[in-house]
Amino acid sequence: MTLAQLQSYWYRRTKTNSTSFPAADQVIALNNANEYALSCIRDKTDNFLPTAWTTTDLSTGTATPVFESLYHQIIALYVCWQWAIENDQKKAAGFERELQMWEEKLRDFYDMRTYRICTMTIASPGVITRKDHELNDGDRVIFSTSGALPTGLSVNTWYYVVNNDEDETFQVSSTKDGTAINTSGTQSGTHWFATDKQVQITTKQDNFR
Repeated sequence: MTLAQLQSYWYRRTKTNSTSFPAADQVIALNNANEYALSCIRDKTDNFLPTAWTTTDLSTGTATPVFESLYHQIIALYVCWQWAIENDQKKAAGFERELQMWEEKLRDFYDMRTYRICTMTIASPGVITRKDHELNDGDRVIFSTSGALPTGLSVNTWYYVVNNDEDETFQVSSTKDGTAINTSGTQSGTHWFATDKQVQITTKQDNFR
């Protein structure tokens, strides 16, 4: 969900608008909500602290939270809950119950995966680098990003590891034992990968701001 979509959600649920809920107050609640959501999953990801959103970001409306899109609703719900608390609304208790439900779902989703920061090349084929990634050829991986992946790769799509190189680099294919994917175009932001491999993975806490 984009910020514009999240804003439409909390306007509808709180019966507010830009006059009764000023943009400056919305942004404070929005950033509190984002920090709350990320705190639920921080032990499942490399430490990543995105830049706080501004009123300009809210006005543009195209930015998106940097976690699984299925659970972006938790951001809007938190904004609704904070607004209800600050305005002494009885519906705050209902928003809190919904938040608890979505938090449980979010934690359950990330408990199945450990996301780790990686880098990617624009090349034929594209190469992913992460020291001590502990992957083997044939393992499945999935990517997430705070910006844009290179052309050829998509977020929330399962790929198979190929051409694993001593726990330092690997390439991916859309099919098991298939041809490595070429990457092109441009990329931006911080990238993560996760695996559904049932192993104990130790992660270093890298600080990115």
